[in-house]
Amino acid sequence: MSEFCFLCAAVSECIGFSAPDASLKKRKPRSLLPFSTSMDHRSKDELHQDCLRLATCLKTKDHNEDVSPDLQNRIHLGLFTDRASLHNMIDVEGKYHLENGHPELFQQLMLWKGDMKGVLQAAAERGELTDQLVAISPMVGYQAWVWTVEAFAKQLCFQEQYVKAASHLLSIHKVYEAVELLKVNNFTGCCMFVEAIVIAKARLRPEDPILKDLYTSWAALLEKDGHYSMAAKCYLGASSPYDAVKVLAKKGDAASLKTAAELALISGEEELSASLSFRCAQEMLLSRNWVGAQEVLQQQKTLFGQRLVFCLNELLCKCLSERNPCNRRSPVPPCYHSWELNRDASFFDMAIEVWQKVLGMDTTEKATCAQEQLRSIKHPPSTSHTHPKQVLFYISHDLTLAALSYQAAAWDETVKSILGAVARSYDAGNFTLMQEICSIFLPEGCENLRDKLDSTNSQSLDACRSLEGFVAYGLLYDLWWNPPKGSSAKQKAGLDPVLCPTEQTALEQSCIPDHSSPEETPDQAAVEMDENLSSTIEFNRCKTESDSETNSVNLADRQSKLNSCKVLLSEAIAALQSTQRDIAEVQKILADMIHQHQQQRNNPQESTTGSIHENNVQQSSENESDEPCSDSSQIKRKDEETITLPELTKRLLEAKQKLAEFPDSLKVFPFPDVLECCLVLLHIGAQCPPELHEQALDLLRKHGSADVYGKAVRKFLT
Repeated sequence: MSEFCFLCAAVSECIGFSAPDASLKKRKPRSLLPFSTSMDHRSKDELHQDCLRLATCLKTKDHNEDVSPDLQNRIHLGLFTDRASLHNMIDVEGKYHLENGHPELFQQLMLWKGDMKGVLQAAAERGELTDQLVAISPMVGYQAWVWTVEAFAKQLCFQEQYVKAASHLLSIHKVYEAVELLKVNNFTGCCMFVEAIVIAKARLRPEDPILKDLYTSWAALLEKDGHYSMAAKCYLGASSPYDAVKVLAKKGDAASLKTAAELALISGEEELSASLSFRCAQEMLLSRNWVGAQEVLQQQKTLFGQRLVFCLNELLCKCLSERNPCNRRSPVPPCYHSWELNRDASFFDMAIEVWQKVLGMDTTEKATCAQEQLRSIKHPPSTSHTHPKQVLFYISHDLTLAALSYQAAAWDETVKSILGAVARSYDAGNFTLMQEICSIFLPEGCENLRDKLDSTNSQSLDACRSLEGFVAYGLLYDLWWNPPKGSSAKQKAGLDPVLCPTEQTALEQSCIPDHSSPEETPDQAAVEMDENLSSTIEFNRCKTESDSETNSVNLADRQSKLNSCKVLLSEAIAALQSTQRDIAEVQKILADMIHQHQQQRNNPQESTTGSIHENNVQQSSENESDEPCSDSSQIKRKDEETITLPELTKRLLEAKQKLAEFPDSLKVFPFPDVLECCLVLLHIGAQCPPELHEQALDLLRKHGSADVYGKAVRKFLT
């Protein structure tokens, strides 16, 4: 009997049971082992009583009687009685372990009990599923195993262990769910797309649409973060080479554009490849790499015309740098071709020779094809905001068309193309570049070209007249800035010679108008020039007159050149420009009225306050100042305020009707400002031939009534 009690006490101590008193919850959990050498340290009397109760229970069970109530309170004795008591003991002990934070001990007890389904449900509800539970879940059944894996995958997602969750989903053959899980939960970066693509590519059919969706989604994320090269790989993996080309070209640098162009060519997108190659060549042109630009362009048969443009641009830039080396050199050295150039020939002949020997333009068909390619391209107008290198490229395009027409003896097209190049540099505000183009391509003027034109083609003659005007315009300023030899007027006036064809001097910026700016007209520029340099020019004129007496030969040559500037004093063009000036003035007044009206509607209180303040200032100025100049300006301001909208509309309609009466030949081709040229001729002084002097005065009397010319005209007419 003592041995039996000893065994009972030992097993009870092993499982962790003791007397059902308050000390039960204070005990630390012990390892649940089938055997243990631990001893029950209760008193011998208590151990003896357990043996007696156990014997009574067993005897009662043999007689099919109910278990003694005294034994029911001794839970730990269930180990030695029937199965129901054992289950009761395990339930109580398992509940105790759960309450004390030891679910693994509870799970082990339930596994011994055989209630695996309950273990799995409890662990899933508490989020305490483990790899061990998932591994033994098939003993409950297939459905229970699948359910357990799904529950464990959800638990892992809450713990942000998405890759492990996807692996468990794969164990129950849920490939799409695993892929979608990795695709959606990519919080740690793009690496989740890698696992998703690997799984999909290894487990699904190649034509499955989920693959393309994965690549596209990953590419969009990469593109958003600026990883364009990796995004292009994804688009290629999704069999979308067009999107790969687009995303590669998105960065815009020369290397990316070159790769994108080659990729487009491999993919059969020839038109897109040509467009990207041209963009790449332009980027290389900005870095002065003409060799690299030609290498990119030569891969595209449809860009042969652009190869001619880049070639002429290289020759033109090289010629300009040799004629006028800049003091401020670019930090990037130019990359020129080592072509053999015929320096004795004209520029057109030299360029055509390079085209034929180097670029392979050895047939008339190739020249015609290149000309058609270039004619289909229309560049935007150049302004003072256009990059100088971009302006020079547009000019090279016009001059390439002129050279092709020159080779084909199409003289009317040659004149129009050269005029386009000259007018573009004029519109961009780069007067020095305009002079250099005229000097390089028309060293002897326009007489040779005019003789080759068809006298019955009025449009060609009008274009030639406009070209002659710009050539004379550049010559006129050159004569004004460069007095005769021996004269110190240039040094006194501070008129330094031009140093760089691509940069304007301070004098040019103050004298040459920016025709692209709506706020400043050519007339305003001329008047500003007159106001700023009035005293300096008067001194220059006096010195020039005194020096011209001792330089008769030089003076005769200057007067001959000045006589060639007679083409600038055109009565018809002066009237046209005066009408255009009137229209611009009325439109500006209307725009100011509309702007003021909108301000009054948006801020009525501020406009009222501003008008009261303006009236107070005006009254105080009237009381304090009695100068006639201020009075006249106030009268003028009052007159302008009394102009009504119907009157302005009437003036605008009359001016537009007058403009419509001019022939289209005058309005189509650009021409220098006539009144500006008149002022320059008058500033030259005694060196100007009397005939031109009188003609300039006459034009100023007729068309110089605009307010912008008031002070300048008054100086010479009084």
